[in-house]
Amino acid sequence: MSTGEDPGRPLVLVTGATGYIGGRLIPRLLAAGHRVRCLSRNPQRLAGRPWPGVESARGDVSDPESLAAALEGVEQAYYLVHAM
Repeated sequence: MSTGEDPGRPLVLVTGATGYIGGRLIPRLLAAGHRVRCLSRNPQRLAGRPWPGVESARGDVSDPESLAAALEGVEQAYYLVHAM
């Protein structure tokens, strides 16, 4: 999961990163100096995004056990997942 980025910068978890809002939030978080980790059931869906240094974590918001590793070291989280 680690990208070797500066551990002194705040780490933010973003769920729903492949959605409209998540895709616009992440560049702003990076520009503000945050480290970003994206939670996805399928991290390959994040491949090819123009977000250098962003970590990806495999997990599902409906499975609490899968969230422990994704939340490790996180100071703030954005929950952008919806159910339609």
